[in-house]
Amino acid sequence: MAVAVTSRNIGKPTWWLGPESNPSFVLLWALPFVAPIASIIAAIKFGHIASFVGLGAALFLGAIGVADINNTPGVALIECTIAISSALIATATLAGRTAISRA
Repeated sequence: MAVAVTSRNIGKPTWWLGPESNPSFVLLWALPFVAPIASIIAAIKFGHIASFVGLGAALFLGAIGVADINNTPGVALIECTIAISSALIATATLAGRTAISRA
């Protein structure tokens, strides 16, 4: 949310927000928030796949950041940093998983 507000305030909106004079489609505004929300739901409801959903969310956020590199490189750097942080957290949760007995 802070990235979206900041990009608008500095006058360099991301591709998914669009300029204030011609904003993007409303559903695109929610696009960067879908993956983290899916990760939270997976962590609460489906703990056994939460790590993989988290890695997928990190890839999704990274793709959004890469799409912003040409128009808003500073904002893209922040988005990619968030994606890398998400990937590291998901990797750490993989390390903390317990083994499932198949007996």
